[in-house]
Amino acid sequence: MKAILIAVTAAVSVTATAAQAADFSAAELCKATISVEMGRKTKSMKMVNVDPPEISYKRPDGDSFKYRCKIEDDRVVWRTFLTDTREWGRWRENYAAGDAMTTYSVDGGILKITNDQANPASFKKSDF
Repeated sequence: MKAILIAVTAAVSVTATAAQAADFSAAELCKATISVEMGRKTKSMKMVNVDPPEISYKRPDGDSFKYRCKIEDDRVVWRTFLTDTREWGRWRENYAAGDAMTTYSVDGGILKITNDQANPASFKKSDF
């Protein structure tokens, strides 16, 4: 009986997270995550690809950056395009080695991004 209860609880948790995330697209989750990680404004970013979510932005000095994200339960994991090798870098999910863990939640139409190495940030739909 315990095993069934745990499985049902886990399924409800994943379903609730998916339903909450429906307020924001995967690209918006990606933009919000990179905003927190890199200190950039979400409106300065452009969506390059929908699946997988890929965004880019250009700094005032002319340097451009591209990122891909994947959504895993309530976590957002990202990687960057390495212009010198013209390849995608590794996914930033090696938490034991020091990668920051980024999670999200949605409540009342507000997206909250929490990063264990940076200040949390909240976003409204109009921020994108």
